[in-house]
Amino acid sequence: MIYVTTDGSVKVEAGFIRAEDKAAAVQANILQPSRHATTEAAPKSPISDTLRGDLDRIGTGARQNAMLDDPKLALHLLTFQLCGKMGYDRAYGVRTDDVPNVPTTETGYVMDRRLTVSDTDDRSPFNRDYAAEFAKFRKRGDAKIMDLLNRYLVAHLTSSSPDLGAMIDKLTSKRTRDTFTPTAENFFGRVNGAYLNDLWSDLLGLAADHPTVTMFEKLKKGEKAAKLESLFADPATRTALGLSEDQTCRINTWLPEGMA
Repeated sequence: MIYVTTDGSVKVEAGFIRAEDKAAAVQANILQPSRHATTEAAPKSPISDTLRGDLDRIGTGARQNAMLDDPKLALHLLTFQLCGKMGYDRAYGVRTDDVPNVPTTETGYVMDRRLTVSDTDDRSPFNRDYAAEFAKFRKRGDAKIMDLLNRYLVAHLTSSSPDLGAMIDKLTSKRTRDTFTPTAENFFGRVNGAYLNDLWSDLLGLAADHPTVTMFEKLKKGEKAAKLESLFADPATRTALGLSEDQTCRINTWLPEGMA
């Protein structure tokens, strides 16, 4: 082969063999046989891609049709997927979005362990025998699997509808203060001093010029936050203030605006 390089000089390269001459060159020991496996073009399938798509849908429909008669199996399989046993694979076309339920600081926040401790494993998601693992999973029994299903469904509970959310809260008798106690770290230290002054006065039901309120207003913000935390969490503080039943009830049920 004769060619011109980038600097304008002419070069001649010998030894190139045309594709149609390769077989003869190999036979004459001029060229070494290729070490790469030869790939032969697969015969074209008589089934078009569109037809294959329809056949796949028919197979999926047949599987769904059969599953309708075994709701227990359907729920077991859903649980198997939801609790992360399938890695990157899935049994259902169901997407689960992350529903954050843990604040940036967990001080004063206590959730049911079932909502915070995962049942997933850290094994590789690749090359797994999911059929065998699912068979083993089902041996846990209906009660344990239904508990898992409830746990993982509830962990994804969220509602963008205020009406539906309120209905669910009423049906479940939701009490936010069962899981949340305001502290200096998780709330009081994150609002301004004027807000803390008003909150102290409102919780105790005292006028703005009451000595207990005016003394509180003179404190530094960090001291105010600590004093309010003590009011919510320390029985000794409540006793020292001689709180009435109404004041105690107001403190025990108080939530920041926008919460219920």
